[in-house]
Amino acid sequence: MPQHQLHFTAQVDAPLAAVFELFADHRRFSWLFGMPCRVVATGRDEPHGVGSVRRLLAGPLSFDETVIAFERDRAIDYRISRGGPLKNHLGQIRFRDDGKRTLVDYRIGFDARIPGTGALLARTLSLGWHLNSGRVLRALPPR
Repeated sequence: MPQHQLHFTAQVDAPLAAVFELFADHRRFSWLFGMPCRVVATGRDEPHGVGSVRRLLAGPLSFDETVIAFERDRAIDYRISRGGPLKNHLGQIRFRDDGKRTLVDYRIGFDARIPGTGALLARTLSLGWHLNSGRVLRALPPR
């Protein structure tokens, strides 16, 4: 089990399909953390589905994330597949409509590649999410 665990939740006043599409679209997903991104490979069945790869640029570092599970309007799982300061990484995003809004449950687990840097990396990811996600999610069209 990875040493560092992050857990983000969001209640979004937008349709489930619109929220899911934001998280599934690699370029738009990167807005949630305020990082530039480019698509390296498209998925087997869907452009942003299983097998698709996005390259995130975090300052001087770049790393690739590969989608390993994709269930439209329900779930996306991904792993870091190249580069970056994280190892044993798994991102899991779950979506649910409660009848009033879309609920997002997002978990990230990882170990630091360089010992002693994990807490700083966790704080950096949390800060990126908290500074950017609210604005990005509020920009979605309302229900």
